[in-house]
Amino acid sequence: MKPNLHVVCQFAFLSLYCILTAVRESEGVYVPGRCLCPQTQSGIRGQLKELTIYPKSATCSNVTVIVTLTRNNTAVCLDPKAPFGKQLIRCWNRAMKMGRDVKLCLKRRRRRGGRRQRQQQRQQQRPRGHNRRALSSDSQ
Repeated sequence: MKPNLHVVCQFAFLSLYCILTAVRESEGVYVPGRCLCPQTQSGIRGQLKELTIYPKSATCSNVTVIVTLTRNNTAVCLDPKAPFGKQLIRCWNRAMKMGRDVKLCLKRRRRRGGRRQRQQQRQQQRPRGHNRRALSSDSQ
């Protein structure tokens, strides 16, 4: 029995159709363990140079937060559920929405002074003539 040319063409077309359909459907399937950051840190110390955030995708079910350190150009993955990761994601989204530079998110606010300086600032903010010691001695 000789294979008919018409039957061979139909079989080849059907095979090609099945292969293309399988390839197209497999691109959107979640494959666990394909994230850029398999391990994350909750926080980081030091100056930050660059911030990159990748949203959830077909290959990774988590938001990926990657920060580059200034001192040694090391890329560090941050936990998106940690407070600092959430803060960077919020800042990133705000910067993208407003069209600002993302590097503004990398500048950290520093606390100024210690306990003694804060006490001095509080005393300077009180109105003059209303000293605690003076008020307590007047009432006695």
